[in-house]
Amino acid sequence: MNTPTPTAQARTQAAALLGVSPGAPPEVLRAAWRAAARHHHPDRGGDTERFIAVNAAYELLTTPPAPARSTPPTPSPGPPGPATPSSDIPGASVDGLLILRVGGLLIVAGVLTAGAAMIAAPVAAALVALLAVAAVAQHVYLATETHRTETRRPG
Repeated sequence: MNTPTPTAQARTQAAALLGVSPGAPPEVLRAAWRAAARHHHPDRGGDTERFIAVNAAYELLTTPPAPARSTPPTPSPGPPGPATPSSDIPGASVDGLLILRVGGLLIVAGVLTAGAAMIAAPVAAALVALLAVAAVAQHVYLATETHRTETRRPG
């Protein structure tokens, strides 16, 4: 017994929702979709869920079906044994590559540290300047207040 695949069933239901045959040409699908979308559009008093279903049906029918995929054969495992470290570079030893990688990481760490210092120094200088301005402003305010209270005293 030949049962339709879920994709074929879904395509048949989508075509029925739009009122066309499952093998309808793209022009007919588009015209049916536009009419159904116009009729079921929520801004025109239609049902939102039905409008979404119409759009999903059109998308399903206009998207070509995926080709059947065959499962690739599973490779047979190699002979058992200990794994040996190897290098992609001919003639290079693994120890030498490890030293190069560690050295590269140290260089990157140094660059990042220097970058952080270059960012931190101006920020610290700006904070010191801001504190200095605040201290001067407070001194001027206190001096002005002291001068006002001294000039108002009855003598």
